[in-house]
Amino acid sequence: MLLYKKLTNTALHQLMTYLAFVQKEKRLLSFAISFTFFSSFGQTFLISLFVPYFLIAFDLSNAAFGTLYSVATLTGAVALPWLGQWIDRIPLRQYSMYVALGLLFASVLMAISWHISMLFLALILLRLSGQGLSGHTAQATMAKKFDGERGKALSISALGYPIGEALLPSVLAAMLIVFSWRTVWGIIAAFIALIFIPVIWQLIRKEKSVETGTNGNPKDLPSTRDNYRTVFSDNRTYFLIPAVLMPPFWVTGLFLYQIAAAEALGWTAALIASAFIAFAVSRILMSLISGPLIDRFSAQKLFPILLIPMTIGLLIAFAYEANWAAFVYMGMIGVTMGMGTTLKAALFTEMYGADKIGTVQSLFATIMVLSTALSPFLVGWMLDNAITIHTILLTAAITCVLSGLLSLFVLPVFHKSR
Repeated sequence: MLLYKKLTNTALHQLMTYLAFVQKEKRLLSFAISFTFFSSFGQTFLISLFVPYFLIAFDLSNAAFGTLYSVATLTGAVALPWLGQWIDRIPLRQYSMYVALGLLFASVLMAISWHISMLFLALILLRLSGQGLSGHTAQATMAKKFDGERGKALSISALGYPIGEALLPSVLAAMLIVFSWRTVWGIIAAFIALIFIPVIWQLIRKEKSVETGTNGNPKDLPSTRDNYRTVFSDNRTYFLIPAVLMPPFWVTGLFLYQIAAAEALGWTAALIASAFIAFAVSRILMSLISGPLIDRFSAQKLFPILLIPMTIGLLIAFAYEANWAAFVYMGMIGVTMGMGTTLKAALFTEMYGADKIGTVQSLFATIMVLSTALSPFLVGWMLDNAITIHTILLTAAITCVLSGLLSLFVLPVFHKSR
């Protein structure tokens, strides 16, 4: 009973701390959540809803569109490091408006696309401004602006991702029944122009200075080349990269082929779709829980446990075919994804400094996007070559374990703090 009261009091204290923080910083937190929510329009889960219409309108095969989409993603990834580092160098209100206008232009271009070249350009801009720069703007702002409460800020700002995943697919699917796909993109563009841009402008219009994360002059910041040299001269970087890449790499490949995987594991398509509820709920909860933990223990100390939940989920799916296993599998992946969104931005700030976070985060985002572009090819090739889903799951679990062991070397005990 005493332990129960202690845990209850601790939970209530954390909740009150969260609420007080949200009330105090509601303007910047709303700004960040807006960006993570609207990043959905450049994410694969949303664009995939339009794929059947793209195939018919532009006379494409699945393989042809897959190649087009991968090249568009890679093209956006190449531009991300250069564009991402500018958040360290120009006023936030100016940078955020550029990103929002880029997303608006991409949506308009998609709505009026009549040739495959326009579709390709629209995909590049959606992936760059949506998946890449929108999330980058939110996370870099939170990492720069907040120090002692950085974990809370990052965890709250990340809520826009699962909210978008939960709401937008069903809304757009219903709209596609009534309207043509080009009209739907026109409605999306209007939504961005009339809601997103005015809201973020109102929230950020008073931010005139460049938020460097230090008291230094932004003009005195190191060059992008110097920042890259700092990252790659730090031995911890090479132990960090595998653990950063594993969750998005395997989630992209396994989720893309989730129907085939479900059938091979003895699950129905309806069951795996229902299991996404466990994914979304666990991702939201872990995003909120991880924030205070980061503030208390530091991201460097917590990072090595990032891949443990996902590894457990993969092994459960490998070993059990019961219906409950689908929910545990998706829930454990959601825990890692929710924790990772908050943890990585805080870790980069601790390791490399808040004044470099824009450059560093965009660099790692580029590496991540490159890996997720390769994942569908690898998993598809394995399935085409009669490699069973059980073997794929076991391979994913083994690589997660190895990456988790390597990530132990980012702990402060192995390196002097910067």
